[in-house]
Amino acid sequence: MRTLLRFIQKYSDLLLFLFLEIIAITLIVQNSQYQRAKLVSLNREVSGYLYSKVDGAREYLSLREVNQRLADENLKLRNRLDLISSSLDTALVTTELRGQHHYFFVPSRVVHNSIYDQYNFLTLDKGKKQGVFRDMGVISDGGLVGIVLESSANFATVIPIINRDFKLSAKIKSSNYAGILQWDGNSPLFAVLTEIPFHAKLAVGDTILTSGFSSIFPEGIELGIIESYSLDKGNFYDIRVSLFTDFQRLYHVNVIRNYRQEEQLNLENQYR
Repeated sequence: MRTLLRFIQKYSDLLLFLFLEIIAITLIVQNSQYQRAKLVSLNREVSGYLYSKVDGAREYLSLREVNQRLADENLKLRNRLDLISSSLDTALVTTELRGQHHYFFVPSRVVHNSIYDQYNFLTLDKGKKQGVFRDMGVISDGGLVGIVLESSANFATVIPIINRDFKLSAKIKSSNYAGILQWDGNSPLFAVLTEIPFHAKLAVGDTILTSGFSSIFPEGIELGIIESYSLDKGNFYDIRVSLFTDFQRLYHVNVIRNYRQEEQLNLENQYR
């Protein structure tokens, strides 16, 4: 106790100065929208930088597994390219490649990941300087990940599927019936698909895809498979979906940029 009192007495001027500085900064931030935005942006940059350093060691320990997954993904992409080349006219493919693409993908790395909260989020090591902005989609080689919430110069925060605020239009692959995919706050391995009518034909193991009704994600991105279903809510199924994305082992992702997103949203907003 005496040691603490001597410390306070010795550094009383410095402690008083720091205390008054904290009060001054707090008052400035509370009364200035600009300063508040700057502080939030600075906090995102600093926390993102620290997350990236801490996560580097974790990623190093799993390099062999990550490299294997990347090799598998490259194989899938080559197979798709071969399929396109063999099924489409060469001139048509060349024209499409030379034209303006609909979607552009920005490779990124997860530097922070929470999975056991009700409102989980991710932090990516790419931001506005690399072309990552709010409301851009995020996918991995396993499936869909989430949506960019905000970005700073070099980092971005993402709302994943396993966040209570996340909702997305999704459809059943075999029938094209579309509903709303959301998380019930329980296991990070599962989500719930609702608003599928009782007359739709369902089967355990059927694949759930993005419907394409959103301006954020293209149609056909895999989300998971039907694990079980019931008619507990009257005329609509309550479908339990086993997610393809393993959020506990998530490192490499791609951020999707839709070049036509603004045009689509502007047109849709005219009728709301």
